[in-house]
Amino acid sequence: MNELRLSVVVCTHNRPRDLERCLEALAALEEPAEVIVVDSASDPPCQKLVERYRPLVPALRLAREETPGLSRARNRGFLEASAAVVAFVDDDAAPRPDWGGRVLAAFDADPRVGCVGGACVPVFDGERPRWLSDRLLQFAGITALGPHAREARSSAEWPFGANMAFRRDVLAQAGPFPESLGREGATLLSGDEGPVIESVRRLGFTVWLEPSAIVDHSVPVERCTGRYYWRRLWWQGVTRSRGATRPFLLGIRLSLAAVVRFTAFVLTRDRVFLYRTAESAGFLVDRARLARRSP
Repeated sequence: MNELRLSVVVCTHNRPRDLERCLEALAALEEPAEVIVVDSASDPPCQKLVERYRPLVPALRLAREETPGLSRARNRGFLEASAAVVAFVDDDAAPRPDWGGRVLAAFDADPRVGCVGGACVPVFDGERPRWLSDRLLQFAGITALGPHAREARSSAEWPFGANMAFRRDVLAQAGPFPESLGREGATLLSGDEGPVIESVRRLGFTVWLEPSAIVDHSVPVERCTGRYYWRRLWWQGVTRSRGATRPFLLGIRLSLAAVVRFTAFVLTRDRVFLYRTAESAGFLVDRARLARRSP
C-alpha cells in the first residue's frame, strides 16, 4: 500500500446504491489506488457493502464517523490516507478507468500544481427536462470546464468536491475543510471546498483544471425538479452568508442581483436566473437570523 501514489476518499451517507456504483468504478481503475470509504453516520452502516469489494479493491479501507457532516468526513478521510496525492470523489460519482492516471499526470507535469479538478459528466436517472440548462446543472454537481486543461482563473472556476485532488503535503497546510460548511443531514449547505482551495493558492500553488479526468456523476430524478433548485440556490445563499467577510456589501450586491436575474429570466426564459433569486433570499434571511442571535 505504501507504494501507491493515489488515495481516493469516498464520503457516503445513506446512499448504498450510489456507493455500490462508485466502488464498481474504482475497482476498474487502471491506476491502482488506496480507497478509503468514510461512512458518515449511515443508517444502517455500509460495512457489509464495503466488505464485498475488498477482493476487487485490495487497498480498500472503511472509516466510520458517528456524527454526520461532509466536511468532517473529508477531514477524517484525509487523516486515513497515506499516498502522496489525495483525491475526493462523491459517492454518486463513478470515475472512468483512466481517471486516476490523468489526475496523477497533471501533478507530475508541474510541481507547482497543488490541486487538480476534473470533469463531472451528467448521467441522468430519468429524462432530462428541456428547461434544465447546462448552467443550471452546475448546481447539481456538473462541471463546465471546456475542452482544454488550464489553470483556474477565479473562485467561480474552483473544482467541485465530487472530483478534486490535492498533493498531500499541500492539503496538510491548506486544510482542514471547515466543518461549519458542507452538507450535513438533509441540508444543502455547501462551499467547504472553497476556503481550502483558496488557501492552496495563497500558499503559492496552482489550481489546475483537467477535463480529461472524468467522473460520471449521477443526476437523480429529484435533481430534475424545480423544487430541488429552489432549495439548492436558497442554501447557496446561506453558504455565502456563513462565509461572508463583508456581509453588508455582499447583501447589497445580492439584492441588486435578484432584480437583474429576474429580468434576465424574463428575457431568456433560462431558469438558472429565476432560481438564483433564491440565493439572494437565502443570504438575506440567514443574515437576519444571525443578527437576531447576536447579543
